[in-house]
Amino acid sequence: MSKVIHIHPAEDFKARSKAVLDNPGQRKNFRGAMDFLQAKRRAQFSEQDELQGLRELGASIRRYSLANLPRLLEQLEANLTANGVQVHWAENPAQANAIALEIAQRVHAKRIIKGKSMVSEEVGFNHAMEAAGIEAFESDMGEYIVQLAGETPSHIIMPAIHKTKQEIAQLFADEVPGVTYTEDVDALIQIGRRVLRRKFAEADIGLSGVNFAVAETGTLCLVENEGNGRMCTTVPKVHIAITGIEKVVQKLEHLPPLLSLLTRSATGQSVTTYVNMISGPRKADEKDGPQEVHVILLDNGRTQAYADDELRVTLQCIRCGACMNHCPVYARIGGHAYGTTYPGPIGAIISPHMLGLDQTYPLAFASTLCGACNEVCPVKIPITDILVRLRSEAQAKPETEEATLRGSGAARTLTAATVWGMWSQVYSKSGLYKLASWFISRGRGMSPSDQGAWTRSRTPLVPAPKRLRDLMKNRKP
Repeated sequence: MSKVIHIHPAEDFKARSKAVLDNPGQRKNFRGAMDFLQAKRRAQFSEQDELQGLRELGASIRRYSLANLPRLLEQLEANLTANGVQVHWAENPAQANAIALEIAQRVHAKRIIKGKSMVSEEVGFNHAMEAAGIEAFESDMGEYIVQLAGETPSHIIMPAIHKTKQEIAQLFADEVPGVTYTEDVDALIQIGRRVLRRKFAEADIGLSGVNFAVAETGTLCLVENEGNGRMCTTVPKVHIAITGIEKVVQKLEHLPPLLSLLTRSATGQSVTTYVNMISGPRKADEKDGPQEVHVILLDNGRTQAYADDELRVTLQCIRCGACMNHCPVYARIGGHAYGTTYPGPIGAIISPHMLGLDQTYPLAFASTLCGACNEVCPVKIPITDILVRLRSEAQAKPETEEATLRGSGAARTLTAATVWGMWSQVYSKSGLYKLASWFISRGRGMSPSDQGAWTRSRTPLVPAPKRLRDLMKNRKP
């Protein structure tokens, strides 16, 4: 029922962005949604002292977890195994899908029901299963809508935020058998609920993401609002959880501050409707739960970020989406323009590790560096600093100390390198600088009227007739 979604090449980013900017209706929808989410977050964090203290605590927990990541992952595997959970390691999306497919084929699964999982989007899980003849069906309402439309999520928390109720009404009327067009939101929700209820009962495997994995107890923590996550992890006979290796924390006591930050930053709720804690398959004296639980721990470029002291902080992210909600660029172009699983500011700094800088470097330049993302990040990731680093890496000379990431130097051109080399020489030598500034000020009439991207929305830059040096020299005492 779904269409194969391809990652767009980096060179299409401008075209996709322009298409959204030329669509006033979509821009209005995104602006309204972002304003709404910002207001809900502000209402949750009315006390600034509490907010800053909680952010510092959350950041400290995430920094500690990453500093001890290898040890915690080993501890997590040991305790999950002791709890009866089968642990699998995947270096890349192909391995993750192969592991899940092997499990599905072993239990003769024909249908998989999915809770919300951005990591499954990251690895292209649905299409890998469908290629093998296994139905992978989304049970989160937003994910169900975009799957029905053959699209990808446009936001990591609210996948269908780009859709209007009229578009959803038409989609349901076109794609769901026996449904007539209605714009009544409650009716639309009930339509989705009826479809999904049948899928839960028919599914052989339930797949979920993981918000946090607790090493000392071997516990998987999932938060959600619709109850579909709980159904996915308890009704089918097999549960597969897929997560990035960075989601581990050491202790259960580390969860409350992180959960408080996550839910309040993401949806403006003091707590989500469901907080699920999973520590193993169904025991002999229990009435429900899966017979098997599997965890797939995915790398997919995360160890590249981990190996770099400056970029490791990227892995602190708890996937709340607050940086997107406050980003002036994301609010105007939406998630699909980015062409990556994770859009917005956080996508711009994590996607290069997953896909390579050569495929994603335009995203690092799609920022005003205003710092709004830094101010609202619940775990204090310095996103703008990392964006500047990625910009430098994108233009670094390959095979040098500055080029450390896969795909470094992708934005480097001979013309730009020559111009910046000349600029460096001029500005590092006083005599050359004086001479160059004299010629520039006297030759101001030769300034071109077309100055590329600058003059698309601004007047041309024209040097002053006199340098500051000249003005100071001729100043009257």
